Amino acid sequence: MKKSKEKVTNPMTDDLPNRLKMCRENAGLSLREVAKQINKSPASVCKWENGEVTPYGDVLLQLCDIYKVDITTFFGLPTQNKLRFTPNEIEIIKMFRNATRNAQLTVLTVLKNCQK
Repeated sequence: MKKSKEKVTNPMTDDLPNRLKMCRENAGLSLREVAKQINKSPASVCKWENGEVTPYGDVLLQLCDIYKVDITTFFGLPTQNKLRFTPNEIEIIKMFRNATRNAQLTVLTVLKNCQK
């Protein structure tokens, strides 16, 4: 007897495709315009909006900037502090992720020592 695979639902991400499309349309942008701004293909953006593929976190952050929304908008969560990343913060996150482990530890040490 074959076991049937039950689809696991996640309320946080199940509606993500619809929210991505809604935000793009609210921003008045086409698939092509969004794709060009984030260096992806229009087909990729379409797949995110159809739920075929889920975009990575760094792409979601770029979309927040383009659509002028908070990241919580994509997941239907209430926004309290309007957490938004600036372009500089996004760049720092990218550089941090691409750094060696030793470099990451150095950055963390410096930042901890620079806190008020």
